Amino acid sequence: MSEDTQENKIQIFINKKEMPYSHQNMLIAINNFFPYLTNDDLDELMKACHTLKDHRRQKEYLAKLETLKYSWPYPDTKQQPEND
Repeated sequence: MSEDTQENKIQIFINKKEMPYSHQNMLIAINNFFPYLTNDDLDELMKACHTLKDHRRQKEYLAKLETLKYSWPYPDTKQQPEND
């Protein structure tokens, strides 16, 4: 495989035992790396996390707008209130 098409193989080991991918196991592995990171590394990580969260918020907002657009009652079927 060329370097461009090669996929990274990631394995999680806890106490020398390979662990299955799970949210909990990934957090344990990530948290164990924090003490070895420099302050600059942590700043970069924080920026990446904030960027990811902002992107997710935007996607959530757009999904909510899309849901409202196609939810009942459809915009062209809304009844206008009658004037008495």
